[in-house]
Amino acid sequence: MSSYFDRRAEPAPATQPFAAGTRSDVIVVGAGYTGLSAALSLAEAGTEVTVIDARHVGWGASGRAWGQVAASAKFMPAQVEADFPPDVAARINAAGAGAPDLVFGLVEKHGMECDVVRSGNLIAAHVPSREAGLARTVADLARRGYPVELLEGAACREVIGSPRYRVALHDRRGGSLNPLAYARGLARAAIAAGARIHEGVAVTGLRREQRDWVVATGSGEVRAGAVLLATNAFTSSRLFPGIGEEVFPVRAYQLVSEPLTAEQLATVLPARQSLNDTRKLFSGIRVWPDGRLQIGVDGPPFDMAGQAFLRAGSRRIEMTYPQLKGLRWQEGWGGWVDMTSDEYPRLHALAPGLWSGYGFSGRGIAIGTVMGRDLAAFALGRPQDAVHPVTPLRPKVYHAIHRQLIGALVMWYRLHDAVSDARFPRLGEQASPARATH
Repeated sequence: MSSYFDRRAEPAPATQPFAAGTRSDVIVVGAGYTGLSAALSLAEAGTEVTVIDARHVGWGASGRAWGQVAASAKFMPAQVEADFPPDVAARINAAGAGAPDLVFGLVEKHGMECDVVRSGNLIAAHVPSREAGLARTVADLARRGYPVELLEGAACREVIGSPRYRVALHDRRGGSLNPLAYARGLARAAIAAGARIHEGVAVTGLRREQRDWVVATGSGEVRAGAVLLATNAFTSSRLFPGIGEEVFPVRAYQLVSEPLTAEQLATVLPARQSLNDTRKLFSGIRVWPDGRLQIGVDGPPFDMAGQAFLRAGSRRIEMTYPQLKGLRWQEGWGGWVDMTSDEYPRLHALAPGLWSGYGFSGRGIAIGTVMGRDLAAFALGRPQDAVHPVTPLRPKVYHAIHRQLIGALVMWYRLHDAVSDARFPRLGEQASPARATH
């Protein structure tokens, strides 16, 4: 968990001591966005729901994320339409487009103090070869009626405040927030609606007894008619055979700077959009309400004790914002991202009364909230209300060597990004390209 996020969030809500031998209608394993969203939906529907977490609310990715709330899962609508049947693609795209409204609506409805900034998200082309693709994406999204625009030349430099780029996509639907504060807000709302949350209780096994699921923990057993597994990057096959062999946890890192000066704040993302670019590895940049800069940055992909690559982060910031040369980083942290092989989420009906949802590949705030609502729909007997398609569990035969494979891929991505930065350090200082033909 990020201590910076913790200081800027309301205190964690009080939870209940665990009591062995109790029964609920539904037990949710995992107190991150997905599990808490499910618990809130269930509790508001009048269902008796218990959330169990081995650590505490928001301890995993929900308390370590970059904080962007994006209006899609990993892929844009045209790609989703190519990958799924028309009716499924339509549901996924509609849910992705509305995901920021869902998140920010929950924040407003339940009075969460989350450092919300909703001025949109930016995606900039880091090399000339990606500029036409961004233009086509903007044209496709605009055709669908979404509030997006293509920023070119001086307009791009003005919005980003940087000579690094000359073309960017501006999606006005998205925004950013304090991810830990949002997780705590979901927990507080779920408790107010009647949910029970138990922290510091590790689930060690599941078994079916007649019509109940028995959930074993280090502190005793509890029962429920249904169980929802919302453990994301911590998903383990010890709870259900093969389930942990479909997700590939990878470390992501964040850095937060010293406060910027008033002069710097006037020139760095002056309207406070969050910024990503089209490079292979982490590229996120945003400015917090207290004037600090936060970036996503590379680091050891599997080392729990790994540290963010400070020099690489500083070089990227100085390339993007020369006026920030010498900026000092005051805090850094890392966390696991639950990647899947195709970067689409997974929703599984594992057995009668047992469902799981995970695999958000870096889009967990918005899409994890949607998935939690989907899991609740199944537990309530309303599968028609779910967005994501139920897919069969397909453990990957190469999971045992995934660290070697992903490690090699990360090395290639680092080289690719380094070459791109060396060749095109200041695109925005070159002539603006002509608008792409669509």
